[in-house]
Parts: sequence; structure tokens; C-alpha cells
Amino acid sequence: MLNEFSYESVVSFKEYAFRDVYKGMLQILGYNTYAEYQTALGRSDLCFGDGDRLYICEFKVIGKSDSGKEKLEEAKAQIREKRYGLRLTNKEVITLAVIIINENKDDKHEAMREVAAIEEVGKTC
Repeated sequence: MLNEFSYESVVSFKEYAFRDVYKGMLQILGYNTYAEYQTALGRSDLCFGDGDRLYICEFKVIGKSDSGKEKLEEAKAQIREKRYGLRLTNKEVITLAVIIINENKDDKHEAMREVAAIEEVGKTC
């Protein structure tokens, strides 16, 4: 499964690389997953669900020196503006804004990547 990641994903770790890693982990755990799920107003980064819930995620990647709070608000605004939570489903829909720090430590051979924030976004419809 790890061979499915492109060279660019592994080397540079852009937003899509984090999405793909989380998608792979969630698939291993047995969730149904969808990347870049198209809606009438836009594309959410990652959707995953089980029998009862559908989670919709919008990822934003920041450097250590960037403002995580600002990016979190940007992700939440995008979820609301694009109405990602509006789905025809009998499942509970949960929208999540996810902020990831992607910055190397002083030693460029040792990467530091971590989830800085995850926040549920209120009803978007």
C-alpha cells in the first residue's frame, strides 16, 4: 500500500501527502475513504465514514512559524462557504478542520510533522 504514494509525496510532504497518509491509515482501520470528494461548490480534502457517521476533513498545512489559529479559521471558513457538510445521507455528518505543522528541525535529516489542531465545525447548512 505504501508504494501507492508518489515520490513527491514522500519527499516534500505537501497537503495532499498528509491527506494520502491519513487516507491509507483509515483504510487499514476499515473506514470507507474518499479523497478530494467533489461537491457542487468545491472539493473536500478527505471523507471517511463508518456505519453511523461521515467525517469530512479540510486540511491546512503550516510551517512552525505560521499562525495555526489563522489557518484553522481559514479551514473552517472554507468548510462553511463550500457547505461540505451538506450531504444526502442518513449518517451523522461531522466536519473537521485539521491543521498540520510541516517543518524540519534544525537537523534537515530529521523531519518534524504533527497535527497542530483539529476542530469540529458547526452545522454548515
